[in-house]
This record gives sequence, structure tokens and C-alpha cells, in this order.
Amino acid sequence: MLYLHEIIDIVGTGQEKYMQTVIERAAHSQGEGISRLVGCWKVIGSTNRWPRVVNLWEMDGWSHWAQTLERQFLPEKKDATLAPWWAKATEWRSGGFDRILEPAADAPTRAQLVESGLRAWVCIHTIARARRGKSDEYLDRVGADQRPLLEKEGLTLFGAYRAPMRSDETVVIWAAPSFTHACEIYESRRRIAGLQDWDSVENGLLLESETMWLVPAAECFFHPQNKA
Repeated sequence: MLYLHEIIDIVGTGQEKYMQTVIERAAHSQGEGISRLVGCWKVIGSTNRWPRVVNLWEMDGWSHWAQTLERQFLPEKKDATLAPWWAKATEWRSGGFDRILEPAADAPTRAQLVESGLRAWVCIHTIARARRGKSDEYLDRVGADQRPLLEKEGLTLFGAYRAPMRSDETVVIWAAPSFTHACEIYESRRRIAGLQDWDSVENGLLLESETMWLVPAAECFFHPQNKA
């Protein structure tokens, strides 16, 4: 798989309206071989800069992305429905930052997450820059060392990725069933067996990291109130 990760800057109070346009676009794209929406979230302002929305789309590898690019930029293959959608979306967004992501070996696909029956009120999303040449090792350690620790505490690995066009950058997302659950883990993180050792691993492999907490749109397959 290959993933498109978007951080969107929102205009004023347009967060919910923009998210609805993303959900509508995802529904329109179903069955057309276009990117599949994995998640659409709003950033919790007390954890990071706001108002912003984070989107994650799944594609079937680099050739799938090539087809997506052709539908955007080749005149003979342009998707006529994209232009009006973009025009509508600009009412509520002012720009953003996108990155292409390759999944780590332990990263679940969208289908696997759906099959697992995942439900999460909040996702803990971290962008980290590894020391030079250490991004693969870091993601391997996330899967081998951090995942068992956090899954024991009730978190689910939602995604783990490297950014091939960004030097040693990684994105890791954990899903928590509730805000209380996520806060309890943060409160006790220095007392949970193994997590202090994990801090030492991160200190040895990472140069910097930035975390934000995200709340999914109600239409996301993993939203607790989504009955679909």
C-alpha cells in the first residue's frame, strides 16, 4: 500500500463543513479505483495548532498514485468532478501540507482495521524525525517493542509509516477507545512497566517529534457512533 497524508489549514469555523466535503468526496470515489479514505480527523486544539484537519488516504501502491496524478494533471485523463470539489473545499481551507507515506511492516491496512472492529474516540498522532538512516530501525522498534506495551494498555496501532520524500521522517498513529483512556495512559506513562525503557529507545533513535490528538469525523468507519 501507499498513503497520502494531508494536514489542512482551516478557515475560521469551517472545520466541520470541510470534513463533510471530504466524506462526500470519499463516498463519490468508492468503486472507482480512487484513493480510499482511512481517516478524517479534526485536531484537538489543546494538543497542537488549530483549526486544522488531518486526512489519510490509502492507495494500492505507487502505480495507483500515478493513476491518481494522471487524473489530476493529464488533460486527456482529468477527472471532471475534481475541479468543482476543490473549488467548494477552498471555502473552508487556506492551504496545508501533504506527504506520501510508505507503511512499515507492522502497519495495518484499512481493510484490516475495518475487520478488527476498531472503535476509537481519539487518535494519538506523532510525526517524528529519526536520526540519519534510522527511520526504518525506529519503525521496526515501534512494531517489536512499543506495540506490545501499548496494546497491553488498550491502545491499537492505527498506522506506522515512513515519508520517502522527507528525510528520515515517520508518522505513527495510535487509536484510543476514549479520552479518559488516553489521558490515563499519559498520566501513568512514567509508571507503566517498559515505557521508560521505550523512552530510552526513542531518545537514541529520534531527533525530534511532535504529537497531536485527533477526533475522527462521525462517518469514519472506526467512530464509536458509526453504525455502518
